[in-house]
Amino acid sequence: MDREPVPAVPGLIDAHVHIRSLDGLATLAAAGIIAARDAGIRENTAPGRESRRLLRRKPTVVSALWALYKKGGYGARFGVAVETREEIKTEILNLKNAGADIIKIMASGIVSLKEPGIVTAGGFTIQEIRFIVDEARRQGLNVMAHANGEEAIVSSALAGVRSVEHGFFMTERALDALAQREIFWTPTVGALVRAAGSGPGRAINHVRDFIAGLIQSHLAMIGRAAAGGVPLAVGTDCVLPTPDYARVYKEELGYFEQAGIAHDGVTAIATSGGARLLGLK
Repeated sequence: MDREPVPAVPGLIDAHVHIRSLDGLATLAAAGIIAARDAGIRENTAPGRESRRLLRRKPTVVSALWALYKKGGYGARFGVAVETREEIKTEILNLKNAGADIIKIMASGIVSLKEPGIVTAGGFTIQEIRFIVDEARRQGLNVMAHANGEEAIVSSALAGVRSVEHGFFMTERALDALAQREIFWTPTVGALVRAAGSGPGRAINHVRDFIAGLIQSHLAMIGRAAAGGVPLAVGTDCVLPTPDYARVYKEELGYFEQAGIAHDGVTAIATSGGARLLGLK
């Protein structure tokens, strides 16, 4: 059973979760979340997956269903590998026909828990991301881009994605690219905190020290993003259902305050910011 519901604030939104089963909707509701953006999971590629039809229940869910990643790179846990333009076009059409509300891509790998300062292998070129964005728009869909490192973030911004997810190793140049194009950033601070601190894939000691510093620089960049006009949204990157979800969401709000954003500003990011990103009234 979920614990510690988030205090009642109208319209809390989680802009980055992964919904494994319909029980995840109950997890969201118990935490006081009225809407969420499902960043996809590989299980949803199964033919006739029931959740495709039933994710229209409350809370409101805007779903990617599953992600697209570059063959040989990071992303197998979340979706389907593509390489050629024909494969990309086919998979975007498959997602559209399956009821996807947005296209999720893996524009980079993840922060390495073994080598300090490294983003693991994966991602698309700027030309490939532009092609994906154009094809998605032909189907009436926007693109959310998992992107870490300046090159992946800037490429995603220049290609015209709707949002950048995670954005670790954010730089001033990357922030400028987001701000100039009013592209949302969902920083998912807690995702890296949790990955580095616990579980079988946790970082070894010297890398953990590096990641602690990376988290601090990430928080500083969130503060600069807010001051510089980059639209922000709250996302936990939780795989639902999970019993600790309500606590994790509250912690994510706390990271925005640690970044120097006033409480009312954080509330606005978690409500109206998320609503704008998801296209909700």
